[in-house]
Amino acid sequence: MNRTEFIDSVTIGAATLNVPVGEGAAEKLFLYCRELERWNRRVNLVSRKQPDWVRVHFLDSLVPLSMGLLEGEERLVDLGAGAGFPGLPLKIVRPSLTLVMVESSGKKCAFLRHVVRTLNLSGAEVAEGRFDRVLEGGMAGSFDVAVSRAAAKPGAILKAAAPFLAEEGRAMIFTSESLASRGPGTIHPYRLPGSDLPTVIWLVEARDMR
Repeated sequence: MNRTEFIDSVTIGAATLNVPVGEGAAEKLFLYCRELERWNRRVNLVSRKQPDWVRVHFLDSLVPLSMGLLEGEERLVDLGAGAGFPGLPLKIVRPSLTLVMVESSGKKCAFLRHVVRTLNLSGAEVAEGRFDRVLEGGMAGSFDVAVSRAAAKPGAILKAAAPFLAEEGRAMIFTSESLASRGPGTIHPYRLPGSDLPTVIWLVEARDMR
């Protein structure tokens, strides 16, 4: 997909979600996608079998903004950040977010750092290591929101998220309807344009995790 096609697709798609994407943000999303495509040829970052990256990765990451689940100034930790979804698209579209991406794979961390440098994203950093080791670096209780998308089983992610969160914090886990817990918190179902997949965000307040 060339630059014009990508920018048209992401801006129109985001508009259907009621998430305005300005020209500068759209350009950064394109540069991110370009670097993802380039790195993905040699590092397994996202599935090569899925051609619709705009909908499956970029638009999907913006759903919390569409639902009003983020105000845009939170301290955000992305647990098991992988290739940067949902954290990087959220940060690009809402620059006032403070973002820390936690990832244990050195190769994926190298990619994330490269994107942060390439896009000159202030207020975004990468923390390399397992969740428990990263917590030892002083991040316990530091975040308003923990997000995770397809990083592990939802219950395991929720358990891992709890110590990262401030007292009034919350976790938002992107998952399938079949895997969403019926325990604490609320289930927010959504469908992306052109998709019939029953996807949800499982939102749990920090006070309900303890």
